[in-house]
Amino acid sequence: MVTPHKLNVRQCLVFAATMFALFATTVRLDAQSRLAIIGGTLIDVSDFGRSTKDLKGQLILCEDGKITRVGPLEGMEVPKGFVTIDARGKYIVPGLVDGFAVLNNQSYAQAYLAMGVTSILGVGGGRRGPMFFEADPGPTIYPLEDVGYEEKSLDDHLDRLQQIADEGAKVALLMYRLPPAKLRALAQRARELGLATIGELAQTKYLEGADCGIDAFVHTTRYSLGLASDDLIAGIAQEPFSNGLASPKWRYYRWLSELKAGDERIAAYAGKLAKSGAFLIPTAGLLYLHQPEVRNPWTYPVAKLLDAKDINKPADKKTGIPDWTPAQLDSYRALARASEHIEKTNRAAGCRYLAGSGTDVWGTMPGISLHTELEALVRFGMNPREALAAATSNFAAAYRWHELGAIQPGCRADILILNEDPRKDVRNLQAIHRVVAKGAVLDPKVLMEKPGLNNGVILDSNPWTCPERWRRKGDDYLDSVSVTKMSYRSNSLEVKGVIAQPRAPGKYPCVIYLRGGNREFGQINDRKIARGLARIASWGYAVVGSQYRGVDGGTGLEEFGGVEVNDVLNLIRLLEGLPKADTKRIGLYGGSRGGMMLYLAMKASDRFSGAVVRAGLADLDRWRRERPGIKSVLREFPGL
Repeated sequence: MVTPHKLNVRQCLVFAATMFALFATTVRLDAQSRLAIIGGTLIDVSDFGRSTKDLKGQLILCEDGKITRVGPLEGMEVPKGFVTIDARGKYIVPGLVDGFAVLNNQSYAQAYLAMGVTSILGVGGGRRGPMFFEADPGPTIYPLEDVGYEEKSLDDHLDRLQQIADEGAKVALLMYRLPPAKLRALAQRARELGLATIGELAQTKYLEGADCGIDAFVHTTRYSLGLASDDLIAGIAQEPFSNGLASPKWRYYRWLSELKAGDERIAAYAGKLAKSGAFLIPTAGLLYLHQPEVRNPWTYPVAKLLDAKDINKPADKKTGIPDWTPAQLDSYRALARASEHIEKTNRAAGCRYLAGSGTDVWGTMPGISLHTELEALVRFGMNPREALAAATSNFAAAYRWHELGAIQPGCRADILILNEDPRKDVRNLQAIHRVVAKGAVLDPKVLMEKPGLNNGVILDSNPWTCPERWRRKGDDYLDSVSVTKMSYRSNSLEVKGVIAQPRAPGKYPCVIYLRGGNREFGQINDRKIARGLARIASWGYAVVGSQYRGVDGGTGLEEFGGVEVNDVLNLIRLLEGLPKADTKRIGLYGGSRGGMMLYLAMKASDRFSGAVVRAGLADLDRWRRERPGIKSVLREFPGL
């Protein structure tokens, strides 16, 4: 046992014995992150946005990150223990999905969420950079990996497909150098593996790709290749990403740009695409900056989170125009005009759509560009409800992902509560009152704070007085300490906790007290404050303890050893704001589940001078095997 401050043997034994009694827990399932959204109008996004069965005055119940009940508020009661959001006079829609985007850092994650994007199809590598999977908070990521960019044998491609599935990919991007026979075999195998498929093709024509069973095609400029001659297609197959204006790609782009609205070839091809059943992902945002009369994306409030250095070919912050040569700008503007009338024709023919921004290539930006994409879908001929469906329910239809895109029991609790009616104007999707992501309630204003800026800041505090029932004879130490129950900022969430300090002036070494149990069971209650935190403080320590997110009225969702380790680390920042805390000497105490949190915190930070651990969980697989009934508890936690 290592301690952050010198204790005598008697104190160590009392400390350990007391903590053992306090943290001995039988893990059980209790209330946590139970949310009731009361009285809003639920917007119907089913049937590709053609259904209009909106429901007023609804009650939506969410538990452990999932929607459990939806129905009329009249005649229903909110069960006890639920946090409530009054949504009367507001509008409820599913969280938005960005169907082709990257997430590189925490700022990107918060920008997505602040703009209502609760899920993305994550495209990493290349110009977009690597995916950042550690965001807290962040949208759900459906990883996308490519197969078929290089010429290989079918067996090699199948091995690659199996590899990305084993590594957690949810989508296979089937690419340019796959001829029809290989594409068909890969599409069939992807379906068997439970992978969705997107085609970005050349050696196989797009209509053939649809016949092979590809779920969706991406980029107007790419799936319009079906209009081109064989020699232009061959050039793209050889050099799909060449950038020079004399390259094969730009020979094709110039040809495409010269097509006129009303060209019979466009209408004929659009009709065939519509009949194919494949969904289209235009990624019109890639050409947004080259449309007439566009809004400078840097003027969106959420843009203050973002650094232009992180974005591929960003717009100038003052002008909103990319820093390109006049020839490049003219070429992209012509391409944007052609893409616009091609998509208007596709839409008129009955093509089905998914919304994807292309972030962060060609100046596209997280969160912002999905909304400009939705505005583009409306320009193409959709009404606002149909555009909303393209960013929500259509993904379930296209990819068989029935956990998202709808507000119904069994779906993930990704929900937007809006101040304005999105049926009237798709831009009203930006009028967000609250975002619910995986059951966690998030305030857009808080999300727009720079990551980490306010971590550890005390948001609310109230003095604690020990109830007489927990005072025992000889407990005079309780009069020597001051105890505060508080809430603090932890990664855009409000987390509950406790501070206990000696009343006497001075600087004291610190102890972070890591509670055991899970959810409400094992939380820091009056007994634990009196017997634990206050006792330790009386020995000459500044003590802080977190309830962890989603507990005791805090926001977020506990993961039993997941992202709530950040709630522990953010207590370091809190301690730095306490005048009596000597933050050069910070120790940890934890037992049972608190011991597991101790291990995770010490792995994540070198700020700790020492630790006391009692029966800390270190082998969850063995615990699962040897503790009857624990599986039914752990399955309720994300990732377990």
